[in-house]
Amino acid sequence: MKPGKSGQAHDTKKDTLKKQDLSDSEIADEYLEALDNEGEELEDDDLEEDPVVAKPPLDEDELVVRLTDEMHGNSDVEDDDEFIQEVEKFKKEHSKSKIINIYDKIGRPVIADCSKLDPQQVREELKKIIVLLDEHNIIVHFHHDYPEKEKYRFITAEIFNEAVEKGSKSHISFIYEDYHPEMDEDEDEESF
Repeated sequence: MKPGKSGQAHDTKKDTLKKQDLSDSEIADEYLEALDNEGEELEDDDLEEDPVVAKPPLDEDELVVRLTDEMHGNSDVEDDDEFIQEVEKFKKEHSKSKIINIYDKIGRPVIADCSKLDPQQVREELKKIIVLLDEHNIIVHFHHDYPEKEKYRFITAEIFNEAVEKGSKSHISFIYEDYHPEMDEDEDEESF
């Protein structure tokens, strides 16, 4: 037993906690709290009783490992197994999916050269493309107001080249500022 600053043995507090019907995580929390309280004695009424059948006590090394895993976001083995099963299920469902680009997914529409269009024609072409994308559950977001010519260029030059699953019916969203974060930063600087 290692004596604490108050002269009391910390192992005694841990043993007391183990005798309560607490989960491993609760034992670790209470034990660490007891260590932090430097000599303050835990009362029985400080501990919540859990009607669940008590698990066999953990040794100190296993307790430290579990506590460290919990602090770093690692989950229980059961959670890991469940997560791995879900990942495998997802892989299996999508492994045979054919990957195509957005342009092919929406039917290879005719794209006008943006540099040869007047502003009204750009507006009309942009509307057509946005409607076509929407019919295929594809949405392009712009957090700020950009010229229609830039929106049209972005969709036809960048988004059309993005890869997606051919038969997917799920919604797909693209955000301009994800591709051009400097534009988002420029807008933020102007607001000051």
